[in-house]
Amino acid sequence: MRKKRMLWTMAAVAMLVVNGCERTMPRTLPTEGKSEIPLTLTLLEEQNAITAQIAQELTGGTLENPKILVNPYGISPLSALMQLSTETPEALSVTVRGKTPQADLTMHYPASTEHLILIVGLLADQPTEVQIRTETQTTELQLQADALPQGALEAEVTIEHQDPQPNRLYFTTPSSSGYASAYDVNGDLRWILSEMLLWDLNLLDNGLITLSSERLLDSPYYTTGFLTMDLSGHIALEYSVEGGYHHDLDQLPNGNFLIASNDLSGDTVEDVVVEVDAASGEVLRHIDLKEILPMEDGKSLNWTAEDWFHNNSVDYNSVQNTLTVSGRHQDVVAVIDYDSLKLRYLVGSPEGWSEAMQPFFLTPQGEPFEWQWAQHAATWISDNQLMLFDNGMYRSKNEDQALSADQNYSRMVIYEIDEANKTIRQVMEYGKQRGSAYYSPYICDADQLAEDRWLVTSGGISWLDGQINNMPGSLTEYDRMEAYITELNGTQPVFELRLPANIYRSEQIDLTQTTMTPLSEASRRGSLGVTRALSEKELSSTLDFSAAQPLPDQLADQLSLIRQSDRLQVTVTLNKHDNFDVLLVSEEEVRGYPVQTDTHPGMCVAVFNQPQTPDVSTLSQTISLENLEGVWHLYYLMNGKLLDPQQILTLE
Repeated sequence: MRKKRMLWTMAAVAMLVVNGCERTMPRTLPTEGKSEIPLTLTLLEEQNAITAQIAQELTGGTLENPKILVNPYGISPLSALMQLSTETPEALSVTVRGKTPQADLTMHYPASTEHLILIVGLLADQPTEVQIRTETQTTELQLQADALPQGALEAEVTIEHQDPQPNRLYFTTPSSSGYASAYDVNGDLRWILSEMLLWDLNLLDNGLITLSSERLLDSPYYTTGFLTMDLSGHIALEYSVEGGYHHDLDQLPNGNFLIASNDLSGDTVEDVVVEVDAASGEVLRHIDLKEILPMEDGKSLNWTAEDWFHNNSVDYNSVQNTLTVSGRHQDVVAVIDYDSLKLRYLVGSPEGWSEAMQPFFLTPQGEPFEWQWAQHAATWISDNQLMLFDNGMYRSKNEDQALSADQNYSRMVIYEIDEANKTIRQVMEYGKQRGSAYYSPYICDADQLAEDRWLVTSGGISWLDGQINNMPGSLTEYDRMEAYITELNGTQPVFELRLPANIYRSEQIDLTQTTMTPLSEASRRGSLGVTRALSEKELSSTLDFSAAQPLPDQLADQLSLIRQSDRLQVTVTLNKHDNFDVLLVSEEEVRGYPVQTDTHPGMCVAVFNQPQTPDVSTLSQTISLENLEGVWHLYYLMNGKLLDPQQILTLE
């Protein structure tokens, strides 16, 4: 059974109560033979250690012989940095050749005597031609990309593009396997990151992108926060957030970030949105959806008491001044006033909602019209038009009326909403006509590219024995996975990629809108907060540390411990019936950190902790070091048995 998270208090006390008696003397802990837990650098810290060296190496290049570093930070093998100097100011055009002219990528740079250029789009399987042009001179180069990471995904073009826009790549983020990647109109891989960075890849107004941090905070996929970075993989900023980051973020007009987060001290997940100050990383607003929406209403067939809402998108509408969130497990999109945090209205079927909530629902107008089910990526494309991906899972809240996968479909849909009259009209859809072969019960995306141009991602298709699945591939058996990225002109597909895996979302990005970070050290903003702990009394009444047993070899093989500058992370493979606690013990205090022994039912990304069997999972627990100092001894408590891994943690 899952051990319930509790609202633990962190009162600082000088005395501990054990067996009903006050501890008046410090305990003595043996240190002989124990080793210090080694420090591991984070990705940001690794990059900071080599940035000055990269800047020093990128000097002395000329137009005829530029200085080039392929994969400068070691995580973007199809990218490079190029430096060159000229005697007089020169404007440059740099073209990275694809396998056909329509896949060429060209960037323009203003006149200067010093140029530091980020090259994106090297080919993975052959030398890439790079051309540098000024008004009077042309230089031709041949660049060899670094090796791809194992597991990089190859794409297949299923609909050839007849009129592609120049300098566009199709960026994807992983759900089942693979890495954040980008493909050209030939389906060739032109960009990839070899670190596991997840969730929505956003292009910010400053030309940088956002992705999750590489650091897992809590199972199954809550990361410590998010990054802003350029396409070389160089981080500009890392934001740490106490409740972690999942699924989606949006940038407010003032530059701050809205992100989907959690309150990991409570009994529920994926029902918190926070506003993060862009300058400091401080959480300015903590929006608890339990205080806005009833948890017991509108239950979908995916609903659980813990994952009752499963928020998978956040979007700010500046005209309405609203926050829009997407609750997969209530089949509803909620539109909330951002100042008052009062519910404005709900988009979805009113079936299963209480009488008190009925006034918040909209009345459909016109034909055809269908409600969405288990939706994702709810985004405003105008002040009154809402676009989303209607996964369509079950298309009912009643089990006896639920559609089987082979009878179901997924679609992108756009609704036009008249809030004053409480009406809703369906103005466009795509995907229904493709039937079950386009059916994704989870994840997926929809984006507007231009006037009447769209990008639809049906990213969560899986099959077993020739039958399409009605459950996410991360939660069921499969022998084949698929994802389709479809570009539309109106409702007509003009280009499509197929990937042999499930992908979370995709974006089309014009590379001319991107930029590179300065060659300077990055910083981390925000905080992981204080990890709540159990006291010695709450853990056990008979902790005899002198009698602790050595760590069994079998458990040692299933367990890893990473120490970073701001946290410890324990990852362990457990049976769902196991009880496992990480203990930090000083002479005066015991702090216990339970490792949860299940995964969440609405798993959208399984790249970190794919369940090994229905009963066995690999799970992670982060312990923030923010409030710890002095010497701490590490122990594990597994199923009541105290284990000593012979490690200590010394903090100043």
